[in-house]
Amino acid sequence: MCLLVASAGVELLQARQDTIYMSVLNSHKHRLGALDNPTVGLFVTTDAGATWNHKGWRGYIRTFYTEAGSDGTLWSACGNGVLRSTDRGNSWRVTTGWQITEALKIKIEALKPAVAYAATAYGVFKTENGGETWKEENKGFLKPFVSDIVIDRLHPNRLFAASEDGVYLSTNGGTGWLRVGIDGKGVRTIAQHPVIKDLFFAGTEDEGIFVSRDGGKSWNATNSGLIHLTVYCIACDRSNPDILYVGTHGGGVYRSSDGGKSWSPRVKGLSNLVVHSLVVLPSNSSVLFAGTLNGGLFKSSDGGEHWSFNSQEEAQVWGLWAK
Repeated sequence: MCLLVASAGVELLQARQDTIYMSVLNSHKHRLGALDNPTVGLFVTTDAGATWNHKGWRGYIRTFYTEAGSDGTLWSACGNGVLRSTDRGNSWRVTTGWQITEALKIKIEALKPAVAYAATAYGVFKTENGGETWKEENKGFLKPFVSDIVIDRLHPNRLFAASEDGVYLSTNGGTGWLRVGIDGKGVRTIAQHPVIKDLFFAGTEDEGIFVSRDGGKSWNATNSGLIHLTVYCIACDRSNPDILYVGTHGGGVYRSSDGGKSWSPRVKGLSNLVVHSLVVLPSNSSVLFAGTLNGGLFKSSDGGEHWSFNSQEEAQVWGLWAK
């Protein structure tokens, strides 16, 4: 019995070492200008969702997605551009001008945290100096609307972009782009597997999930069991390469236990089935969070078998990220 208690204590301690960032775009409960009601913006937990702390601005600045750099900086993609914080989110500054708005995702180069890419409704923008200046990098796109970017973790000049007409690849840090798959389809999200370097997944509008097992050279649909084919987000279990989760429009969360070959729904207790963000706790892969549109945040402690409401009632939880 003592061993079991000790083991549980160690597991809890490990879970509390993780930091999860939740980006809230909007909420039905939000009152414009109400300083005592910070129901939008960035929230942070270090205790696996037991408590959440609002960071930085209060009131009505809405954020789509937040990511941390290896130097401790925080970057947020917002409707009015890209924001950056150097003091753990206590204060922020807008790094972009009027030319860059509707920033949907922000991705930071792992070994060079001053290098960041913003995926926006008007294409890709890049900074190499911590946001002091930005450069438009859209050469090669047929349609510049870009909803997500992946920086290849082994080859940081190699990028993938999710666009309105397929997946695009850049091999020169964004200077030029070439469409490499899912031609003509709206791609909403793209992810590199955290363990298998050549394995990539893309979620689409109405076409389901596509997989590339050769580093992005070829893409094939992998939708067995996936009834709801609009996919907003993808999350991978770092401890088991075969387990993946996707969040869908109207179908909640689906899970794959065979590396994405087949899918089955995991929605028990999930009262809102429009899932726009997912994250697996790095230190305990049984714990995951699902952000919904207008239903708030849900948590599962058993790999998606059961869900319970966690926080942000009636909110649009647009982005989740963990380290």
